[in-house]
Amino acid sequence: MSTNFPTSLDTYVALVDNVDDVLAAHANDRGDAIETLEVKLGIDSSAVASSHDYFLKHASGAYRTHIHDATTDDGALIPINNLNDVDISSLTDNQFLRYNNGTGKWENETYSPSLNSLSDVNTAGVAQFSGIVYTGASWVDGFPNAYYAA
Repeated sequence: MSTNFPTSLDTYVALVDNVDDVLAAHANDRGDAIETLEVKLGIDSSAVASSHDYFLKHASGAYRTHIHDATTDDGALIPINNLNDVDISSLTDNQFLRYNNGTGKWENETYSPSLNSLSDVNTAGVAQFSGIVYTGASWVDGFPNAYYAA
């Protein structure tokens, strides 16, 4: 019997010791099936377009499911802005991606830290060489000694 795989599955009869005669054909049929599986899977870096190894190496688009490790020909790199949930415009240095729940997208934003942008910091009337002190409720400008209990 020759193998029917991969167009259909093969069926093998279970042989019983001391009951069935084992013929060379039994071993050859199973050997044919193994060889067919090996061809379908493919060797590493297979050039056979119908092998799984070849497909996984050259798959693209929605069917690409292998890991991109930069050690093989992964095809063209996909720019992050081509992703459906990323919106990048006017890209400059020191920006990061921040998720916008209103648009459902990651958007680029410039990092510009400011103490005044924090809800519990008050720097009104800050003087040169003054510090920032936590009062137990908020951060204010001043000197720590002014807030210590005597």
